[in-house]
Amino acid sequence: DVRGHTLAARGWTQEGGDLWETLGRLDAAGCVRYVVTDVAKDGTMHGPNFHLLKEVCAATSRPVIASGGIARLEDLHKLAEMVPHGIEGAIVGRALYDGAFTLSEALTAVEPRFDPYQWGPPQP
Repeated sequence: DVRGHTLAARGWTQEGGDLWETLGRLDAAGCVRYVVTDVAKDGTMHGPNFHLLKEVCAATSRPVIASGGIARLEDLHKLAEMVPHGIEGAIVGRALYDGAFTLSEALTAVEPRFDPYQWGPPQP
């Protein structure tokens, strides 16, 4: 959990240190993936912090799972476009509970989309 560039610990009640310093230590210790939750976005239904996710993906070679703020199918599609940069998955909570979309719709949203302007064979 992250607030700005500071880790949020113990139910977001305490600061847990600098994100980048901790990320470096965890990488060195062999951490295999990260779940990144911007606590300012979690549960708000105002969209994920794409900027923070891009920063974390750029700072590590480990896969990143996005969490917090996912509200629309377009949020999931945008996260799917970030897969080549390090996003491995997403945690969706409130949007599913509130009925913003179904699990089936979410899975469809992250499938590759056909770009009719891109050269190449037809996409399934």
